[in-house]
Amino acid sequence: MLPENITINPPEFDAVAAYGIGAIATLMAVVCVIVYAQGNRRRAILLALGTAAWMALGAAAAVSGLLSRFDIAPPPMLVMIAAVFAAAFAVGCSPLGRILARQTSLATLVGLQSFRFPLELVMHHAGDRAIMPVQLSFSGYNFDIVTGLGAILLFILIKSRSTIPNAAVWIWNIWGMFCLLAIAIIAVATSPVARAFGDEAKNLNTWVLFFPYVWLPVVLVTIAVSGHIVISRKLLTQ
Repeated sequence: MLPENITINPPEFDAVAAYGIGAIATLMAVVCVIVYAQGNRRRAILLALGTAAWMALGAAAAVSGLLSRFDIAPPPMLVMIAAVFAAAFAVGCSPLGRILARQTSLATLVGLQSFRFPLELVMHHAGDRAIMPVQLSFSGYNFDIVTGLGAILLFILIKSRSTIPNAAVWIWNIWGMFCLLAIAIIAVATSPVARAFGDEAKNLNTWVLFFPYVWLPVVLVTIAVSGHIVISRKLLTQ
């Protein structure tokens, strides 16, 4: 149960934040299906159906108001966060993850993570507009923009056939995983349950409880976490 002074309301509409999150999530979902299918029609259909179902489930939970409920235990928001990481690990550690690590080039796997650069710019904008807690942007404690910039740089270097030691990719990969862990901790700390930074609306991470912002954890975090696992499996085979 939340204190009586805390109410969960949808964030004020902002075109950059709403369309930015929605567009990046949709684009990355489509790109991942295409890249991971690698011309295999059956795999493409299964990936498309699974991705669409996952996105629809997240959207339905947000639109129905289920995610905004804190009068039931455990709170659906915390269940969502746990489910996102469970799904990401399930995909990354699955036989599909092994196939992707074997058949997908390292440049492609790293390049897919470059979406985190524009995502962080959108999140910074959302923080400035008090749509999300500023603690979740690079003005606070989220430095994942470095991961996105690193992905772009490594992709260019690898594609240009520059000699990139695996150690450099490992460092970037571990940094990216650390950033995701830090973001998850901050997301929970700023949730209405923990309220580590105060009870003011601007310090509460409630924006992801509404559509389309729910696709940030459901789609983009799932892609980021599972991608790091597949990259790790790729590096271990080299």
